[in-house]
Amino acid sequence: MARVIIPFEGWDWLKQTSSNIVIAHCIKPTPSAPGVLVIGAPKSDFGIEVVSVIKGKNFTSAARLWTDHELLEGQNYLLFGFYDSGIYKAYEPYRIVPLGLQFSTNMLAGKTLDEQIQMLLQRRLNDLNRQMKAEQGEKARLEQAFIK
Repeated sequence: MARVIIPFEGWDWLKQTSSNIVIAHCIKPTPSAPGVLVIGAPKSDFGIEVVSVIKGKNFTSAARLWTDHELLEGQNYLLFGFYDSGIYKAYEPYRIVPLGLQFSTNMLAGKTLDEQIQMLLQRRLNDLNRQMKAEQGEKARLEQAFIK
């Protein structure tokens, strides 16, 4: 059994083709039963709390997330996915956008779907830029060890 991974075709396409767009707080990985291998199962099965529904219906506050990504307990994520029977599914790498530990939905109040997504993507871009700048400094320090 194989899972089809669709190439990224842009944010507008992703927004239109995702039946559910939510902000979720990762609770913990759901342990698999010892010695049990489920064909076609996700790489990761996480417990999540839905913090905010951006698109779709609010099915439940607690759910499971099947994904091929390793998520971190306590972190918040923007999920572009699908919901069925208590499980959100978001496999492709572009369907999960990390939002960090601290997150307030107040900044999204009164905004359109497009504005909310833009604000969340901008937040992630800013975080990545800060992280890359810090890592460049570390890289430069490490490279000094090899300068003769």
